[in-house]
Parts: sequence; C-alpha cells; structure tokens
Amino acid sequence: MENYTVYLDAETTTGDQVQADIVEYTAILVRDKDQEIIEDFTYFARPRISRCYQVDAYLVNGFNPFEVDKHEYTNHQLAKKLNEKFTRWKNKGNVKFNAFAGYNFDFLLTSHTWWSNLYSFPWLFSTKASQMDTLPIARNMEFYRPDILKTELNHKKNKVFKLSSLCNLNGFPIKTAHRAYDDTLGLKNLTEHLSKADPKLFQKNLQFSNKRDVLPYIKKVKYFYTTETFFSKTRQFACCFLTEHPIYAGYMLSLDLKHSPEEIFSIKSNNELQKLLFATPVKMRTTKANRTPLILMPEDKWVLSVEDEYSVIGHETLSKRADYIIKNRNEIAERVQTIIKDKFDEKNMDQTELLPEQKIFALKPDRKQQDLMNNFVVTDNMDEKVKIYKNFNLRLQADQPSKKN
Repeated sequence: MENYTVYLDAETTTGDQVQADIVEYTAILVRDKDQEIIEDFTYFARPRISRCYQVDAYLVNGFNPFEVDKHEYTNHQLAKKLNEKFTRWKNKGNVKFNAFAGYNFDFLLTSHTWWSNLYSFPWLFSTKASQMDTLPIARNMEFYRPDILKTELNHKKNKVFKLSSLCNLNGFPIKTAHRAYDDTLGLKNLTEHLSKADPKLFQKNLQFSNKRDVLPYIKKVKYFYTTETFFSKTRQFACCFLTEHPIYAGYMLSLDLKHSPEEIFSIKSNNELQKLLFATPVKMRTTKANRTPLILMPEDKWVLSVEDEYSVIGHETLSKRADYIIKNRNEIAERVQTIIKDKFDEKNMDQTELLPEQKIFALKPDRKQQDLMNNFVVTDNMDEKVKIYKNFNLRLQADQPSKKN
C-alpha cells in the first residue's frame, strides 16, 4: 500500500476548539514517495446561529461576518462532507493526517464538529490512520539542530514558531496568512523542508506514530530522553518509566532523573510524598502516547550534542538512578497511582453539568443510540431527521432511572 499525508487547516469563528464553528476548511492529499498533490479541497461553511462568534477571529481570517452567512454549506453539511472525503482518502493506503498545532486545535475541532453533529464515532483521524503535528516536530528539530530552521525572536527574546513566520524566514512565504488553502500549502512546504534538512531526525519524530508502540518501548529501556516545550522554550529530560497514569489512558509517568529516586521514594508518608512529587520543580514528566512523542536514547548523537544539567550529572549516575526505579518499580507504581487517584478525587468534586459539546469523552451511547445518531447524519430528508430526533429523545427518557415518590 502507498503512503500518503493529508495536510489540513481550518479557519473558525473562535479560538475555542469545542465551541468554534468552521467557516473555511482545506485539506491536501499528498503521495509521500514523490510529494505529488493527488487531490485537494476547500469548503466554506455557515456558522451555527445558536453560537456566538469572536469579531477578532473574523478579522484575522479576513472574513466579513455578514458574507460568511452566505457560505455554501451548513455546519452539518460540512461535517458530512469532511467525513466522506477523509474516509475515501483513508481507503487509498497508509494515511497520516498533519496539521500545524493540530493536537491542540484542528484535530479536536474537527472531532468535536463531528460529535456535535451526532457522529457516534468521531475518531476518524486515529482509526486506521495516524496523526502528526509539524509544530512540535519543528520545535524538536530546531532544539537539536538550530542550523536547519531560521526563527525570529519576540519582544521577550523567545523564538517564534508561528507558521507564517517560519515559512517566510525559510524561503517559502505564505501568500495570504490565515486563509486555509495558503496556510495548508505553507504547512506542506515547511514539513518537506524539515524532512530534507535532517531525514534521520525527522523520522525519529515520527517513530511513534502508532501510539501502541510507546508503552512497550519505554518500559523495556533503562532510561530515555524526551522533550517538552513550555513558556516558549524547548527542553530535554532524561526519564525512567514509573507507571501508566491511573486516570488518563495513554498517559505514562516517568521520573525526571535529575532527582534522586532513592531520596524521593524513601519517604514513608504518602501525604509527604505527594507534596514532594508535585512541588516545583515537578519530579515526574508525562509522555502522551497519542502525541507522537520524540524519544531518544542516551547514546543518540542529538542527545550527546546538548550540554545541559544531565550531561553534568553524567550517564553513570543517571543509570544508577534508573536501576533503583526498575528494581522497586512495582512498589513505586502502586504508591504513585494511589497518590494521583486521591488527588484526582479531591480535584473533581465539581458536579457542574457539561455542555453537549464537552461530553465527547463522557457519553457512551449504546448500539441503538449509535444507530439513531448515524441515521440522523446519513439522511438528507428533514422529515426523517425529525422522526429520528423524536425517537432519540424517547430512548434517552427510557434510559433515565425512574424517580421514587
């Protein structure tokens, strides 16, 4: 089967991926072996009248709110067309979906759009497909190879990783920034630039496109290096796996080996241990399997090229700390999981009712409810939609526990 990459970008009514409506959406299907564009589309949609929009979002995207109301598709029609088009593209071969800052916006936005339009299974980007995000790849590659990517500095002297800025400085400027097609083309050019600049490091960033590979790998190695970006700065951390997160599936907790595990876990009281683990600096790092994490080994040339606190500590000490964790991992994991569960229970006393759009991870419709949702999406007959809607409400009422007088 051939390999393909789908580059995509959405322009929306707000910056909130849950509440936003899509007004412009572009995707470009590219064959990986020759970078040829096989097919592309740009859809324009009308926002839902039941939702507020942000004026500055329209100004940034160059849209007139009154003209947007004349766009070709309704929000529901757009959701349906995106589902049909992406499903057809996925059937061509092995497909990666790529968006700039997609993990935090575009992928969530599109999934929430499907969900709010009653798609019962809106995980199209990760079902028989994989996701990638050029933003963290660009940050990682610039961290280890500053020579391959030109960046500008903001007023705080931090490097700027905006798509338009990166494209302009590196020789492939975006024609009109914040328009879906031009941004998507810029994303394609930036991704290809990075893949050519250092193919091996680029592929390292894609090593864990399959999220199921992450946990077995970090469990079997003694310790590993990974990166995180916060406050506009990327740092690497030497980590040893502790345990899976007891609440969030696909999250893995590791100890930052700049700290001595023997000193930390010799504390007998779980209350005192909790205070220490979550005190600044945080002692544990989180690896998210669905975010294609960059994981490097201590002997990798990119790690060895960085002079930091871990190179001062030295491999021998880091290795001894990892050995202590591995030897006592079962006991440590049990304590960490207990602490996190208790902390989570305290934090989640708020019983505020979630909005429908926020229930994407909370609702678990049964098979009959899923069938009603799917039929609602598929049919174009309004009378049939009304009938399904009424049946769906009857199903919900039937499932509610009866109240005792």
